[in-house]
Amino acid sequence: MSAPILVGFDGSAAAQTALDWALRRAEATGCDLEVLYVADTSWDSEAFTAAPLLQQKGEVVAADAAFHADSKAPHVTVTSRVRRGNPVTELVAEAEAIGASLLVVGSYRKDLYERLTTSAVSLRVAASATVPVAVIPDLPATTRHGVVVGIDGGPSSARLVRTALAEARLLDEPLRILTAWTLPPLMQPEFTDGSELYEALEQRAREVADETAAEARNEGGTETPVETQVVLAAPSAALVTAGKEAALLVVGSHGRHGIGRFLLGSVSHDVILGAQCPVLVLRVTDKAS
Repeated sequence: MSAPILVGFDGSAAAQTALDWALRRAEATGCDLEVLYVADTSWDSEAFTAAPLLQQKGEVVAADAAFHADSKAPHVTVTSRVRRGNPVTELVAEAEAIGASLLVVGSYRKDLYERLTTSAVSLRVAASATVPVAVIPDLPATTRHGVVVGIDGGPSSARLVRTALAEARLLDEPLRILTAWTLPPLMQPEFTDGSELYEALEQRAREVADETAAEARNEGGTETPVETQVVLAAPSAALVTAGKEAALLVVGSHGRHGIGRFLLGSVSHDVILGAQCPVLVLRVTDKAS
């Protein structure tokens, strides 16, 4: 039996989109699905004093989610739970407790201010969870193609590509390995503005992409097409642009401790805020994998 999928659900439109995405994945993978509503009774919550009412609301919302799931995907075993506490803490703890294969959360996509304020939970969950996290934007369903993974040639690149390849197989989509390179700060004396330096940087990025793609093709065979893309851009901007047409983006995030565990790296943070497709965030380390 595959490990279950956990969905954070609060009854919002974004959560509904995330639940539907998780149901499709559960059907494709044969996983059970758990829906968790967390009544936000953390000390800094505006509704801290309304815990009983939030609990009651949560039971109704969770029951509705379970009914919707059973109607839409009757072959998926779905359970629903209600907890009190901090949503981020409870979702991460539950994912670890049940050994979830994936933690799915929704994310709003309107203007920049709303993205920054309403996406706080999804950002913090992605930053602190040890299991893979899928952040699903609240956007109309459109036809999308391809799985895009961003790599930089570092130790974690191999794991990111392996995961992205598995996702591409699951979705029956091609895999695109994206490497972005940027110009060095010209104000630093060790750099010059000569074209030779830029050509060397671009060439190195292409070598990284080509070598990684060759390994992916050896592992994936001929069933999954593997493409490469090398662009002159900031990594987050390149990934967000690629995500306009992609079915899925795969990015890595370094796990942190203490207060830093609620902060994502700049690339994964910006991708989650700006992406127009689902984003799969993996916990990675600096060690080769």
